[in-house]
Amino acid sequence: MASKDYLWDFSDYFKDEETYERAFKEIQKSLKDFKNYEGKLGDKNTLLSLLRLLEKSYYEIDKLYVYAHCLSDMDVRDSKNQERLAKVQKLATDHSVETAYIAPELTSMSDDYLNEIYKDKDFSDFSSLIRDVIRNKPHTLNKDCEMLLSNVGSFSGDFQKNMSSFGNGDLKYRDVLDKNGKRKKLTQALISTYLRSKDDVLRLNAYKERMMAYGRFNNFLSSNYVASVKKDVFFAKARHFDSALVGSCYMEEVDRKVYENLVQNVEKYLPLNQAYFVAKKKALNLKNFSLSDIYFNPFSSAKKYTFEEALNEVVSALSVFGKDYTDYIQKMAHQNMIDAYERQGKVGGGYEIMASKCSPRILLNFTGTANDVSTLAHELGHAMHSVYSDKSQSIINSSYTIFLAEIASTVNETILNDYMLERTSSENEKVFFLSEFLSTFNATVFRQTMFANFEQIIHEKVEQDEPVSADTLNETYFALVKKYFGRSVKILNEVKYEWSLIPHFYTPFYVYKYATGLISAINIVENLRTNKITVDDYKKFLSSGCIDDPISLLKIVKVDLTSNEPFDVAFNYFRNKIEQFKNLTDKNKKAKK
Repeated sequence: MASKDYLWDFSDYFKDEETYERAFKEIQKSLKDFKNYEGKLGDKNTLLSLLRLLEKSYYEIDKLYVYAHCLSDMDVRDSKNQERLAKVQKLATDHSVETAYIAPELTSMSDDYLNEIYKDKDFSDFSSLIRDVIRNKPHTLNKDCEMLLSNVGSFSGDFQKNMSSFGNGDLKYRDVLDKNGKRKKLTQALISTYLRSKDDVLRLNAYKERMMAYGRFNNFLSSNYVASVKKDVFFAKARHFDSALVGSCYMEEVDRKVYENLVQNVEKYLPLNQAYFVAKKKALNLKNFSLSDIYFNPFSSAKKYTFEEALNEVVSALSVFGKDYTDYIQKMAHQNMIDAYERQGKVGGGYEIMASKCSPRILLNFTGTANDVSTLAHELGHAMHSVYSDKSQSIINSSYTIFLAEIASTVNETILNDYMLERTSSENEKVFFLSEFLSTFNATVFRQTMFANFEQIIHEKVEQDEPVSADTLNETYFALVKKYFGRSVKILNEVKYEWSLIPHFYTPFYVYKYATGLISAINIVENLRTNKITVDDYKKFLSSGCIDDPISLLKIVKVDLTSNEPFDVAFNYFRNKIEQFKNLTDKNKKAKK
């Protein structure tokens, strides 16, 4: 396959379908081998043999999953692709059930035995797993209960599937009117376009219909979400956590205080968010600035990029990380690890995925916009984090936690934005890049923290056995929007339904990690700029996998999320960008007079 096609090639995963099927049958058959080790883990040699089998099974299933997942997304119309993916997911569930005894059996071992194997060099490839066993002792159940929870896990995610099936399949939007009274068809794909349109009537109507499309199913979506929250609370209680929030933080090896520190600092800096909205309202010359205007950016970059041009821009911006970093990016592009362009049947959006000890894959829907260039940099950040970690750590130790997952990607985006700002001589483009960053910061830090605040309130209500109705959800969310967006933005009544649009609410306390991710990324960029850390320090962080807890790993790059300092740095960075935005837009207005 020619590299210029920018289509995925999976021959390094499986040579052909026959090779894939053979690998599937082999791992499926090998699952029964785990039974041979049950009840014998008190012997170090037996345990080591089991852990090597476990590592091998993770490797094989990971490869099968990535292959099946990606083929499924290359053409969602192909039923064979969907069947292949469903079979791998079933295999992963079966694996989980067959290995469910391992954690409780190890937990039953003495602390002396566990600490001994943790320090044993023969077990170094499994250090994160053993550390988790020791740490999770108070929250690990007996074998039967662990197996029960594993089986419950096979269907407890159906609330999320309900949401996905509804949003991607059953949901229909009504037509909306533009400023000329012309009817416009509204689809999921067109929402972003309309919200960025210069037509303020179209923006407003599209925003309202987006909310009302979900609002018309308020009772069903409320019932589905509350049931999902009850599921979260059930699992937290089953594992003896004080709350779903505590359990979620604990599983990421993050103290709840980090979450609380984020919320407190974001609330402290809410006036800065209002200053951003005031500056944007003035720049847009709008009499009324409402929620429907937040993503409007009239300072568009007129430049259209070919994929090769976009790649060159990203490589140039990221050259600060050295030749080994950019060489691997070029390798990805020219060895068919990036599926770049839109086509019929291909899934939308973008992501990066990688099986352990294999090469990464990136999916894009590249159309040549400046935003597409930023998306490329973002996904390459994920890929390089995976590559460095995979190269330096064992299969078990290479999997960095979700808490760290959005940092390398947003480091790349931040560096690219600064690079584009410095490189362009067009003041309109400078304003565009500033506006994009400010919008991203607002959406990622302030908005995601607001989401997390909503999650916390609703989970606490369920934990305290308070009834949670559709009205409860709507009123709670509306009050938070008023708090976070303030008087500088006109709050539309329809926003009360927005909580029901957010798919990440079905993965409890996931969204706040977007905020801490960008806060951390800005600090890393600033620490590199001021020589507080070196590129080698950053690569050490990328290479660390999960060999330590995420808060300790972030200290490699001089970021301490238990303190106020990184928040002050990030919000000052935001403040400086607001000032640059105000100065440029004021200058442009004066020039037009």
